[in-house]
Amino acid sequence: MKKYPFLIILAIIVLMTFPAFGQSTWQGSKNKNHNFILSGFGDLYYGKHVGNYTKKESFYYNHKVNDKIRTNLLLLKGEFTSPRFHATLGLMTGDYSQFNLSAEPNWAKPLNEAYVGVKLLKKHNLWWDAGIYSSFIGIESSISSDCPTLTRSIVAENSPYYLSGTRLLYTSDNDKNEFGFHILNGWQRIGWDPLITRPSFGAHYKRNLNDHASLMYGVFYGSIYPDSLSINRFYQHANFAWKKNKWEMWATLDVGLEAAYLWGSTQLISNYAFDSHWSVTQRLEVYYDPNNRCARIGALKETTIGAYAVCTNYALNKNILIRFEPKFLLATEPILKSNPWDLQFNIGIGMKF
Repeated sequence: MKKYPFLIILAIIVLMTFPAFGQSTWQGSKNKNHNFILSGFGDLYYGKHVGNYTKKESFYYNHKVNDKIRTNLLLLKGEFTSPRFHATLGLMTGDYSQFNLSAEPNWAKPLNEAYVGVKLLKKHNLWWDAGIYSSFIGIESSISSDCPTLTRSIVAENSPYYLSGTRLLYTSDNDKNEFGFHILNGWQRIGWDPLITRPSFGAHYKRNLNDHASLMYGVFYGSIYPDSLSINRFYQHANFAWKKNKWEMWATLDVGLEAAYLWGSTQLISNYAFDSHWSVTQRLEVYYDPNNRCARIGALKETTIGAYAVCTNYALNKNILIRFEPKFLLATEPILKSNPWDLQFNIGIGMKF
């Protein structure tokens, strides 16, 4: 079975070279407002590590394996929409599912998204959703082509990619404001844990300042530990995004507090597009988790990790994105494969269909 995702992706590459290939949309014959969209994504990569290590560090979950052509994510998603109801189901396989969902029960590991929602107000965009959906924390997702760089930042890898629970989501009529309130089954958890019965909570607000810039703030409060320990996590994320002409920039700040222990991260990302095909992205990040509360980096002292990545992007067409990315890491302790520094290389092909 392991060879089949690779063969499927090769078939997708061939198909997507034809202009007619893309998302499939079905409209009900009796009601044109009822739509079903079938889409997918394939992420094929090859990684190389100075020192010839077979896997990247323990705090990385995407593009983790070296020296082999691997499928990071193979996703098939169906979305049904109507004026007052919508439903989404996304099924996946690949290294992202294997490593990032390793603690989930087997039935949950193929689930990328699985939720239903109803519109509560006829004239306003207020929705109530329930199920498994993408996290509101951070600017990066499991779909690499939607992220600024091929590989993910340390803070993205150690904060939720997905959440399970229920949410109220409001978007203003002019699309300038978005607000969400979430009641959650913990910090990136689908399966039920009988030792953690208390719900977690989240909220986020996004403001589109103008056509070029936006601000977003999100907060999580809850526990990842058994109720008997009475330890809660308070986590905040903020980001600023700006885009104009050939330039695009992001800045993020994350701060976590748990049992009087503090950790955090910041990153600055910039992208310059030479034309419709070629662009270059840079990311500079710093991650500080002195007490191993979140990243579990294995440090014995108050360790800081910095990373710098340069990603060259080539868009063959609107469906296929080819990327090459070297990444350099530097730590204040020798915790990067027993060294204080690390150098990685990754090449990837992201394919939407």
